[in-house]
Amino acid sequence: MPKPSRVAVALVALSCASVLLQVQSAPLSTAPSAAAATGGIAFETPSIADPIHTFGEPDIGVDPQGRVFVSGPTGTGTQRSVWFGSVDGGHSFRTISPGPPPSALAGTEAPPGGGDTDLNFDRSGKQYFIDLYALTCDRVATTADGGATTAQNVLGCGTGFGSDRPWLAVYDPAPGAPQQSAYSGPTPLVYAAYNNLVGPGPDGGTQWNKSLDGLNYTGATNADQTGTTLVTDASETTYSPFGADGYPAIDQVTGKVFQASGFPNDDGTYNLMLNIGTPDAAGNLTFLDAPALPGGGPDYSKLIHVADNLPDSPDVLFTVASMDTARNLFVAWAVDAGSGNPGQRQVFVSAASAASGWSVWTPPARVSDGSTATGDAVNIFPWIKAGGVGRADVVWYGSDKNVDPSGNSGQTWNVFMSQVVFPTDASGGITGAAPAKALVKVTPHPMHYDSICLAGTGCIASQGNRNLADFFEINIDRSGAAEIVYDDTSNGLIQPGFAPDNLQLVDHAGAGVVTIARQSSGPGLYGRAVSGPSRAPVSGLSDPTGDARYPVIGGANMPGMDIVGSQLSLSGDARTLTVTTKVVDLSAPALTSAELAAPLLHYVTRWQLGNTLYYAAMQNMAANQSTFYAGKTQSIDLCSVSACFPHVLTYPEPGLGGTQEAGTVQCPATPSAKNPCTITVKVNAADVGSPSARSLLEEVGSYALATSHPEGATTNAQAQADNVPLEIDGACCFNFQQKH
Repeated sequence: MPKPSRVAVALVALSCASVLLQVQSAPLSTAPSAAAATGGIAFETPSIADPIHTFGEPDIGVDPQGRVFVSGPTGTGTQRSVWFGSVDGGHSFRTISPGPPPSALAGTEAPPGGGDTDLNFDRSGKQYFIDLYALTCDRVATTADGGATTAQNVLGCGTGFGSDRPWLAVYDPAPGAPQQSAYSGPTPLVYAAYNNLVGPGPDGGTQWNKSLDGLNYTGATNADQTGTTLVTDASETTYSPFGADGYPAIDQVTGKVFQASGFPNDDGTYNLMLNIGTPDAAGNLTFLDAPALPGGGPDYSKLIHVADNLPDSPDVLFTVASMDTARNLFVAWAVDAGSGNPGQRQVFVSAASAASGWSVWTPPARVSDGSTATGDAVNIFPWIKAGGVGRADVVWYGSDKNVDPSGNSGQTWNVFMSQVVFPTDASGGITGAAPAKALVKVTPHPMHYDSICLAGTGCIASQGNRNLADFFEINIDRSGAAEIVYDDTSNGLIQPGFAPDNLQLVDHAGAGVVTIARQSSGPGLYGRAVSGPSRAPVSGLSDPTGDARYPVIGGANMPGMDIVGSQLSLSGDARTLTVTTKVVDLSAPALTSAELAAPLLHYVTRWQLGNTLYYAAMQNMAANQSTFYAGKTQSIDLCSVSACFPHVLTYPEPGLGGTQEAGTVQCPATPSAKNPCTITVKVNAADVGSPSARSLLEEVGSYALATSHPEGATTNAQAQADNVPLEIDGACCFNFQQKH
């Protein structure tokens, strides 16, 4: 998560003879060239990745089996990142630990880690994971069974070169598919790339490493080239390829890797440049800017121009590359701006075909609309995912005011998505014509208020909020439906008493609830309509049985934690909110506690009303003593290199922040999945925001949690050690509105 200040470098200006495009920033009054119609694109009720942990920079991956995974950093202050696997198509998630299996007592703490993460897959569904440790090195991990079992190792620790922004790329072509790669070794071949903080070149350049198992890596750059003799320089002490921080793409036909980034010109403008690495028989990469002579400096004149003479840097914060099924390469970026010209921060996309060698790029297409009317005036954190021929989805955070993102000006932020379709020729190659664009607001309510600090680690010295960190992501499922993971900090949570006088000088409000929005209608990225449930309010949902496993994902099912249904109802006088949770078998809590090694079992239903998170819960002890309660969700705040923020969500018991409510537990003589037990909590509506029949309770989810101590008594030290409740099962999510 920590991002150092950009390295100031003096570079020789690139020759203007190679300029392909001239791009000026579009005025605010200029709308996208295609109508900003949604084309029927809509999204399901958002799901919550984790009702306990919060973090910035969430990433999302979908494996070939359709399983959904999410990861992200909880911060350098914790030295821990989190990694989740879904057991129900991305609606609820369970913790994956690179170390020992998590428990209610030990949590998920498994250093080193705590920084930026990335996920990737090979064709078999084996997953590769990487996370950053304190700007010094990286932890790498794998799982071949969806997270049930894992293995881990470290990469670059002890070398002294430093690391930031690790990304993964996997070369694993299908058997019999056309191949033009010189690589002759086994596959999958996994590349790990990270910002080489102490290397030469802009921002240090990129350190590329390769692996055949995702755990043991060696240097993967042919640093020097003389004739046909290539010398691998694993440490990259004299040369690191241009492109640091840019999210890479990889071509499954040639094995080439692609990384784009901004390049400063002498006149203060920037060019967006593409570097391409070509593998040899051993999988070592030679990049376009490789030195012409041994020990020489990089040859930047051979980089490919994507867009030239940009008014400011296109790295806000990352330029992202993605490749479609026809091998067209897409790049998305946002233009930086000074505080006096915030409307310049718009999102652009350009594309190039494989037939051109990815050297001829379309004129940049602006996909954001720069409008205060739509709430998309100023834009940051773009990400792109390409799909079928000529198609890509682009997402970003957009604010409703033409103000500096780093300043607190009362702005409102939402997630926006533009689906772009570039015209293609008979072979599927991009023609260069302008794309069609469909703009849609993804979030059902604003997901952030006021500042999003773009000063990196400098945010620690300001009141700029960096709870969202530096990016979020979009991916697609097997149908082509968009899967967007983002942070929702609209709750405004902050730990009481943790911020002196609540001035938020070092502790910033807003728990980053990691949220997933899945496209439920409209065209997907494979050109076909996608389908799914709408956001329309319902009274409840059912949940499959058999997914309450311990150890989570790979263990035995726990009937005492197996949620099979969740429902809400509001009385006619709006005084009582009834919260009902169906659990397979609650008749033997002592046995369930013993199997989980957890003295307390919590069954929590949580939701958002307006900008406040509420909950209703039942605590079951081994002695079969039940307590029913409700209230406002609270947070525990921890600190990192860019200020403090809420890291853990808690659902306090009576006397610890919650209010006691009436409730019952009823079980049939022989509980089963078809005839489960029922938890009923009769909540005084005044204790949860006094919802009316017109109130919309959003993202309602029910969770079975195992914990070692009362949630309302959790200390900062316990949260730091990740001694927090462990989710065993979840049923997520639906919107509720009473209909009388």
